[in-house]
Order: sequence, then structure tokens, then C-alpha cells
Amino acid sequence: MTALNPATINTVVFDFDDTLRESEPRGNDFFRQYLVSQGHEFAPEAARAAQLWEHRYWATSPELLADMDAFDGDETPAFWQNYSRLNMRALGLVEDEAVRLAPLVHAHMREHYRPRNLLRPRTLETLAELRAAGLSLGMLTNRSRAVYADMHALGLDLYMDFYLTGGQLGAYKPDKQIFLNLLKFIGRGPQEVLYVGDNYYADVVGAHAAGLPAVLVDARGLYAGYDALTIETLDELLPLLELETIG
Repeated sequence: MTALNPATINTVVFDFDDTLRESEPRGNDFFRQYLVSQGHEFAPEAARAAQLWEHRYWATSPELLADMDAFDGDETPAFWQNYSRLNMRALGLVEDEAVRLAPLVHAHMREHYRPRNLLRPRTLETLAELRAAGLSLGMLTNRSRAVYADMHALGLDLYMDFYLTGGQLGAYKPDKQIFLNLLKFIGRGPQEVLYVGDNYYADVVGAHAAGLPAVLVDARGLYAGYDALTIETLDELLPLLELETIG
């Protein structure tokens, strides 16, 4: 674990999805609600296990890479139907039931899931206070395409000195190369940059591999017991960086 030294930090870089912004309703909640309507029930621990699987899967896992190769990328109906099956297996459904429900779940998500994009609590206020304290701010996401329109729609672009994607930097979290390329692009050393994200496997593991300190946003207690510096809301960054609120 790379230690956080507030005295050396001059730049804070954020993940985008589920760190700066969130979906309402959350996709995994909507997914499970449909399964409940089909007669299945899930204990909180089953939901937690599935969310941890989801985070590991999307952290450029070998399983994800194999599925993208098998289904010609992650934008095909076949990929998402298989993903539905895997998600149900992570929730504890037996294989036959997961296979039976996969096309139904995929169709339901495609036809009915229309989430709102919202800022996470205290996001803009925290960004304003970090900037007022003299810190540079940026965003780095694993998305393959530029996210300016999404940033602009939420007013985040006004607070950021840069916003980059894995596609632009030629690597994806948790590969340490994405963070090394980031450091080279912004002209900073690893101890000068704090990375903030919600996915332990992608954000914390990847940042630490490149020598960057990291903070994990874990509003739901998903990573209780993990070896990570954890916050629930972004304004908790201020005391971690030994800054006082000005709002």
C-alpha cells in the first residue's frame, strides 16, 4: 500500500463512473429487482458478492478480455447476454437458471433501464475547495472514448485541468502503464498525484502498482476489511489532505 503524504500532493485525479457521477437507479440494483420479480430472493451478502465480482470483471480481468474476444467486443448483444448469465451466477443462481433467464434479463435491461446521471454527494463543493486550496484536478477513466460531453453535462469540466481516458492513453486500469502515461502527460511524479476511485481492483491496485497513493470511495461498505484508505463521500478528502473546508 502506497502511503498518502499530504505534503507532497499537488494534483488529485478522479475516476469518473461511480466516483464523480452515479446512476439512479444503479444498474446492479435494477438487475436484481427484475430477478426478484421472477421469483428469486437475494441476501445482502449475495448482492455484495456479485458487486465485487462485477468490479473484478471490469478491472480488465482475463475473463473480460476472453469474453470480448469471444463476442467481438463489449457492444454486442451476445456479450451482454453472456454478461447477464455471469452476473446471475455471481449472485448464486445455478447455471441452468442463469442460462434460461439471460436473454430475458438482457432484454429487460435494454428496453427498460433508463437511469439518470447524477453527481455524487458534495462533488462540486469538494472540487471547488480543492481548487481553492491550490491543487490541480483531473479525471482518468477506463472508458475507450472521450467523455467531454458527459463531463460538460454535469458541470464537471469547469473544475478539471484535464480529463483523459484509457483509450487516449493507450492502456487500461489496473495496468500500471495507464498511470505512468498519465504522470508523463501531466509532468508529475507519483508522490505528487493522489488517485481517487471506487473500484479497488482497478483503481487502488493499479495506482499503487505505479507508485501513486490512492483513496477508495466506498459509500456502500463493499470493501469492508480491504487494505485501502477509504471514504464514503468526496468531502472526506479534505481532512485526509489536511485541508479545512471553506464553504
